[in-house]
Amino acid sequence: MDGMKGLMTSPEDRHPCGIARRDILRLAAAACLAIIAPGWVSCSSEPVSKVGDAPPSRILEDLEGNPFDVPVDFRGRVVLIHFWAAWCPFCRPEMKTLEAFYQKYGKQTLIPCSINLGESREAALSYIRNLNLTYPILRDPKSTLVRPYGVSGVPTTFVLDRGGIIRFRIVGEIDRDALEGLVRTLLETGRS
Repeated sequence: MDGMKGLMTSPEDRHPCGIARRDILRLAAAACLAIIAPGWVSCSSEPVSKVGDAPPSRILEDLEGNPFDVPVDFRGRVVLIHFWAAWCPFCRPEMKTLEAFYQKYGKQTLIPCSINLGESREAALSYIRNLNLTYPILRDPKSTLVRPYGVSGVPTTFVLDRGGIIRFRIVGEIDRDALEGLVRTLLETGRS
């Protein structure tokens, strides 16, 4: 029994639903790898875009199957490219923030697009249900943009100027006020 002691968990180490906390962490790590790893492997020869670069173009579909050429279809506007996954607790409030920006600044000057990485259409739809989002929600089911954008986790957000150049990269949860400052700077300078 002493050899088993390290493998057993106490009640305090368990989530309220009865699953060991370490198992929850293992599942979260596995989910992250399942989403990120295919993109790193499938696009390993493609260079990683950096601030100051024009990111590569890809045709992705929205949740209704309509194609979008990202970021080409959005040129002439400030673009917020937000990578997300259905298991991400920070992504839902970020999407609400992006929707508020879309409504505030208008479709002609700013366009957010949230790109789901590696998940099914059903998982994406379930996650955004009741958010009332009107901006493009796109899918990258094979995570093909992970490598060229250098996405190492979600959420990750890129801010592109009107000419389609990456001006800012935000890894992790976005700060609404800071993002608004970046957006205003690009809108006011008309940088392209």
